[in-house]
Amino acid sequence: MSRILVWSPNYAPERTGIPPLVTDACEWLARRGHAVEVVTAHPNYPERRIAAGYRRSFRTTERRGAVTVHRSWLRVRPNETFVDKALYELTFTAASAPTVARGLSDSDVLLCVVPCLTAAATSGVLKRVRRRDGRLVVWVQDLVLGAAGSLEGVGAAARWLISGASTLERVAMRSADAVVVCNPVFADHAVERGAARKRVELIYNWVDLDRIRADQPPLTSSATRFLYAGNLGYTQGFETLFAAASLVGDDIAIDIVGAGNSERRVRDLASGSKNIRVHRPVSDEAFPALLAAADAHLVLQRGASADVNFPSKIATYLASGRPIVASISLNSAAASVLADSGGAIVVRPEDPRALAEAMRRLRARPDLRRELGARGRVYAEQNFGRDGALVRFEHTLLGTTPSRPTESANRHETS
Repeated sequence: MSRILVWSPNYAPERTGIPPLVTDACEWLARRGHAVEVVTAHPNYPERRIAAGYRRSFRTTERRGAVTVHRSWLRVRPNETFVDKALYELTFTAASAPTVARGLSDSDVLLCVVPCLTAAATSGVLKRVRRRDGRLVVWVQDLVLGAAGSLEGVGAAARWLISGASTLERVAMRSADAVVVCNPVFADHAVERGAARKRVELIYNWVDLDRIRADQPPLTSSATRFLYAGNLGYTQGFETLFAAASLVGDDIAIDIVGAGNSERRVRDLASGSKNIRVHRPVSDEAFPALLAAADAHLVLQRGASADVNFPSKIATYLASGRPIVASISLNSAAASVLADSGGAIVVRPEDPRALAEAMRRLRARPDLRRELGARGRVYAEQNFGRDGALVRFEHTLLGTTPSRPTESANRHETS
């Protein structure tokens, strides 16, 4: 078995977006017998506030199941501007890099999770300076430079810095023995930044199909219930949803469940809405029931944020057997997957009338809801299964070849 060192800005107990995926991968690898250590930040996502119990410490080490977790301080702010994002990256990398450097000599694999670009570039440098063997794998979950460009406070000087930061991205991509990406657009991006095509592995973000099931009927209600569950951030553009909600009738109800740096703004908007309710995140145990209680699910993303990330909720939503209404760029990787799934209605981003019309359509057509939901579940079973994805992930980390690739894996490799 191998010693795997994971450098990620996020990890459990954070439970929205990327952290559950990273945590699941690490715990699965540990159960497989690998020695897994994680170097991460103090919990802060999605609120962008360091969690109580960690605020007075600079570094801590704890044990979560079979995984050793090293945490360090970083600078975070709830209302994140470009400067805040830059300081977030720099302080996380500076505070955690010494722990990573010390752990490299005993590790067979260093897995670096992007959205921290400075950490990924530092991983490439450390690989060259501190060790002769061992693998470096970069796992791309966000296109950091694109996301930074959509933040507030991005002027000419900031855009110059973003351009210069692309050098860091090239260092990471060229140094990696393998680059794992979660959609085809990220694969092309990695190659453009210097990664060899043969080293880029496409593994979609997975879902536990036994945990998220499609055999539970939604709650009986006079209103058709739409659910948005996840990060409440700037890139979602909740103003579009609230404008759409004002155009539909009382027979449509919308639940927003989550937290994030736009939570206050979302709650302020909800205070004037007659058919939107905002709730705090639910526990992991309650999450499958939350999905099952809805008639349909919502994916939201501003046009300016197209393809800077691939919403991890898509796999979960499809697996739940509920139809999806997605207000996202029609040319994005997420839109392409949703179109292929046959389980969604995709409309232009930041178009309240189109979003309202899609919700009214599903309200009027229970048969369409059932049809789209069934198609989505089948697509999830064929493409987002957890066990197959994690086996491929393990082989990519170790640089080994699966003895018997699955049909789904073959389809991804040739896409």
